[in-house]
Amino acid sequence: MEVGNGLKLNLKNDEHLVIKKFLSENSVVESNLASFNNFVEKRMQEIVDEINETLKGDEDMEIQLGKIRMEKPNVIESDGSMSMLTPAEARIRNLTYSSPIYLEVAVKHEGQVENQEVEIGRIPIMVRSKVCNLSDASKEVLIDNYMDPLDPGGYFIVNGNERVMSMKEDLAANQPFIEPVKDKLTLRLFSSRGSYRIPMTVVENANGILEVSFSRFRNIPAIVLMKALGLVKEADIARYIGKETDSVIVNLYEFAKIANPEEAMLYIAEQTSVHGTKKEILDRVKQRLDSYFLPHIGLKKDKRVDKAITLCKLIKQYLNFKEDAKLKTEKDHYANKRVRLSGDLLADLFRVNLNIFVRDIKYSLQKKGKLSGSSFFV
Repeated sequence: MEVGNGLKLNLKNDEHLVIKKFLSENSVVESNLASFNNFVEKRMQEIVDEINETLKGDEDMEIQLGKIRMEKPNVIESDGSMSMLTPAEARIRNLTYSSPIYLEVAVKHEGQVENQEVEIGRIPIMVRSKVCNLSDASKEVLIDNYMDPLDPGGYFIVNGNERVMSMKEDLAANQPFIEPVKDKLTLRLFSSRGSYRIPMTVVENANGILEVSFSRFRNIPAIVLMKALGLVKEADIARYIGKETDSVIVNLYEFAKIANPEEAMLYIAEQTSVHGTKKEILDRVKQRLDSYFLPHIGLKKDKRVDKAITLCKLIKQYLNFKEDAKLKTEKDHYANKRVRLSGDLLADLFRVNLNIFVRDIKYSLQKKGKLSGSSFFV
């Protein structure tokens, strides 16, 4: 192969050089192992902290979650004793290669606080991960424990059987995609933050009004949404969009009478059938805007203006595409794809089950607190 300045590049013996170099230094399951290790070392605690922020105590009782930790894989024998478990033993005895999980739980009741570390369950452990009992073992130790030194791991052992967690391909989160949907130009974005993964769309209706849909809110005028988020002045909205087109002027003029966020929220409530007193309506609209509109930017009220500015930028992309169809987003391109590995999938499962566990423990503690004033941790 001839390149510039008469130089020749011979790729005959160097095909896939980068891939060969990577595989010579890393196993084929390295990405899955790294994902699982990240889940155990960081993401589990992040999920606990995330759920802890949502726990709201009442006058009678308050629950707080603390540090979470995991022990090495073990097995509890019939006589109650505990012993270390190896992958080979789990296979032979038809056991699950798993570890217990411990979580600090603090309960405040009638001015008294009890804090204790409790076992909340067990989780299967990936063979050769950092939690595995043979993760750093030498060749001799692996052989002594009936483990092939060339076994890269990356799988689980459940009831004595080896199980692999299949990777899942998904569209990239927090990234806009613009394409025609049912003959209507549509901007879509999956806003992802923790347990939140909210789809949001921007379209233009037959009257030229730009409309936004997310969660239970459908076809909300984009200008009204911006004003509800605190971006009230038309000059600021036009400046952030950065395009002086007829479409922008029409949208700004149509909702010029809405002068403050409260009026915009009441307009949204009327369009979406939110009922109640004025205070209840405003509180519900604010809660939905904070939690369900672009949650990856933030869940607090001080992020509302940032969300409005982001919406302006998304509308600018939408209008640019209307002018030049070549800007179409190719959602099947690898740059717009993500592969969800074992750590990502386990994080989703852990978050769901921890939420269920917290609800159950709150119910049990409330029931027990009414029956007696004894310790909750018995």
